Amino acid sequence: MKKLFLPLVLVGILLATLLVSQSSTGSSLRVAYVDVKKAIGNYQKWKDLNEKFKRDSSFYQSKLKEMEDELKKMQEEGRPQEEIQAKQKEILTKKTEYENLLNSEYQPKFQEIINEVVKKIQEYASVMGYDLVLTNEIVVYGNPAFDITEQVIAYINQQ
Repeated sequence: MKKLFLPLVLVGILLATLLVSQSSTGSSLRVAYVDVKKAIGNYQKWKDLNEKFKRDSSFYQSKLKEMEDELKKMQEEGRPQEEIQAKQKEILTKKTEYENLLNSEYQPKFQEIINEVVKKIQEYASVMGYDLVLTNEIVVYGNPAFDITEQVIAYINQQ
């Protein structure tokens, strides 16, 4: 709770400062908020990459399942404990290897897409004349009229 309090206070101070400065200059402040997670989740590039990730993950899971079936067969045949332990160790090693492969391949790609969506949100805000766009995670209350998530999703998927 303490971790959330300071950012909220800072955002409140920032908004108050902006509102005071805008009212003194006579121009109106255009503010909106976006559900960034929803925007990313609905971005076609994210969906495509996520599907590819799931396919690769399923492939590695099937390989591990084959190894686990071999282990089960070894246990049923009454193989020596050393062989069974070696197979268990091999399975654990492969599981870690597969997880590392998936992470090293997909983590940078997912991060690239996140950065791309954030950049597109910034572009959209600039084009539409917004002065401030917040993420819905830091908005304590937001009138739904200021939620531009659906418009952002349409914008990022048209490009």
